[in-house]
Amino acid sequence: MPEIIQPSIDGLVLASIARELRAHVGARFAGVRQPDPQAVVLALRDPGGIAHLYGSIHPRTARVHLTTRPRATEHLTPFGQLLRSRLTHSRLDGVEQPPFDRVLRLRFDALQGPLTMIAEIMGRYSNMILTDGRVVLGALKVVTPRMSPRRPVLPGRPYVPPPADRPGPDQLDETALCALCNGPRPIWQQLMGAVLGVGPVLAREVALRAGVDPQTPAGDAAAACERLHAALRELTDIARMERFSPVAYEHGGRTVAFAAVPLRVYADLSPLPVASMSEALERYYRDLTEVGPLEEHRRALQRAARGALQQREHALEENRRALDESAQAERYRLMGDLLLAYAGHAGPGADSVVVPDHTAGGSEITIALDPGLTAVENARLYFRRYAKARAAARAVPDRIARLEDETLALRGAFVQIVTAESLDDLSEIEGDLAHSGMLRSSPRRRPVTKPGPRRFCAPGGATIIVGRSARENDHVTFHIAAPDDLWLHARGLAGAHVVLKTAGIPSEEAIWAAAQVAAYFSEGREAGLVAVDCVARKHVRKPRGATPGTVTYSEERTVRVTPALPPRSGDGQRVGGG
Repeated sequence: MPEIIQPSIDGLVLASIARELRAHVGARFAGVRQPDPQAVVLALRDPGGIAHLYGSIHPRTARVHLTTRPRATEHLTPFGQLLRSRLTHSRLDGVEQPPFDRVLRLRFDALQGPLTMIAEIMGRYSNMILTDGRVVLGALKVVTPRMSPRRPVLPGRPYVPPPADRPGPDQLDETALCALCNGPRPIWQQLMGAVLGVGPVLAREVALRAGVDPQTPAGDAAAACERLHAALRELTDIARMERFSPVAYEHGGRTVAFAAVPLRVYADLSPLPVASMSEALERYYRDLTEVGPLEEHRRALQRAARGALQQREHALEENRRALDESAQAERYRLMGDLLLAYAGHAGPGADSVVVPDHTAGGSEITIALDPGLTAVENARLYFRRYAKARAAARAVPDRIARLEDETLALRGAFVQIVTAESLDDLSEIEGDLAHSGMLRSSPRRRPVTKPGPRRFCAPGGATIIVGRSARENDHVTFHIAAPDDLWLHARGLAGAHVVLKTAGIPSEEAIWAAAQVAAYFSEGREAGLVAVDCVARKHVRKPRGATPGTVTYSEERTVRVTPALPPRSGDGQRVGGG
């Protein structure tokens, strides 16, 4: 499954929505309804009919767009009643969005004078506010001084816009952008934190359009700052000239992303044609809110595990580089020795010296020097490098082995997360990762039941047993399986431990079925053919100190199968293990 960056209402998306709303300037207010206490729907009547403007301040789904199907309404909250009272007989007079800001202002010409409904789409800080140009008349979410001393939102108080503490893309020149290219944070995070209206998706898009990996440390991206600035200007021009081409993206039959223009960030997804930005948002949030708690938890756990995996892959790269440098240890010692022996050859302020190398048959060697140090001080510097390299040579291999084990465990966790069938399954996987130190947070809920491993019927009456999590893999392998039972695992791939239990020698049909199950519950589940190793359980060993689910084995036989599932044991019902 491709990595899907969760979309958000950024400055470009909101600018596209603003353009669509301007087509309804002059429309008459025709009523208000509230699908839930955190959302409002305004009806706007114009010659073409009635358009419905939906706005939500829900922390996870905050947005504003036109909608084609208003949901059943609840009783109006005080804010809904205020809108109905003050906007009756009004008409939409204008739509404004400060460049790349996540604030939309809808001006109404009302009987009592001009009114403005302001939609602030800022995640958990989102709000919808009605003002008369001087003070706040009401808000969907009242914010007291105790809740926010810096910016309370209360009726009767002057309306204060959200602080614009960062420059917008149109205000950032190349010099200012180059100043952002420093430090170890990924360049996309640096851009998102420093540029107004640029969320996680646009920040990554800027990097990709500049030919830079979004995960590149900001300091390493300095050479590309000119291209980064050009990419940012390209997106700014799209907003300024309103050259929007809204698109929704689909994967696995669901709408999983949206954008105001086609984005390289979503190149691995299938684009869906949409008539408007509002349609793209409506498709996405309809599928998102219909996902349910299981899919919501699954996606959250996938994001957390992906972040942990990326951290370990980065650490592996650094440690492998350190190990390569440690191979230079003896050379550093040699250079220190030669500098001490030929200290007189290095003149004051020299940046290098050429001396005989007694280890290479008398040939000469060039030694780089720090011009600010004497020959003896440079020798000490090389001896310090030698000591550091020697220490790395001792410590780094163990660190690399641990990181490789954790990387494999996290890859296995991805398989477990994708195939989890309940919230209890996901909580157990999350608990395994937290217990192993691979996730910082503990599970949000404890498993209510212990369903035990999956069981399937194999030809000839054999039973196929499959672990659901890392610790359950250990349990299946070393507590449920007998020494002569067959143990199976996808070769070279992360996946579940599978055991084939039979009363005697297993048939080839049963082995084939168990191998298909092992392929299905592995990283290769979407492949045409997967190599699966089969071995008697007595030849499987767990290395001392290894992470849960990590084993070694020998005397295996390998078969190539298509991933598939046989019938569930017990008329398709889940059966507890033990």
